[in-house]
Amino acid sequence: MPAISGEGDWGLLLGISAAEFSVHRFSADSAGLHHARLFARNVLEEWGLSSCVDDAVIVVGELIANAARHALEPENRDGSAATAWLGLVRRQQAVICAVADPSPCAPEPQQPERLSESGRGLHIVEAISSSWGCSPPQHSGKMVWARVLAAPDL
Repeated sequence: MPAISGEGDWGLLLGISAAEFSVHRFSADSAGLHHARLFARNVLEEWGLSSCVDDAVIVVGELIANAARHALEPENRDGSAATAWLGLVRRQQAVICAVADPSPCAPEPQQPERLSESGRGLHIVEAISSSWGCSPPQHSGKMVWARVLAAPDL
């Protein structure tokens, strides 16, 4: 699969229709992270997947927080806000939450100190999702994804 960057149509690259896919560009500041979580909640509710909204929003929150903390500078060299992309893909019985960021470094789960306030994000993602992973990192970045099981609303 070709690398997915800020250019082009993700749906075409992934071979999915707009009805199954939604994307949101977010910045690393608190407002950007809040809007990304709200975006995920709204899309999943619109898709009729309220059964997985809470779990998916937790997973999205951890993935975007990791991107903000480890991959995004506060601003680009030109002074503009650094951004990454959140993609949601609706699949039968699941939703794929994917975050594309500009860092070529693959994420690795940490073993935080017992009273540490950080370092547990990927452990949370692993506990909530049915699977997760990372695209092969390239110079233009990577995509970290997680699959959250979902039952359609009746």
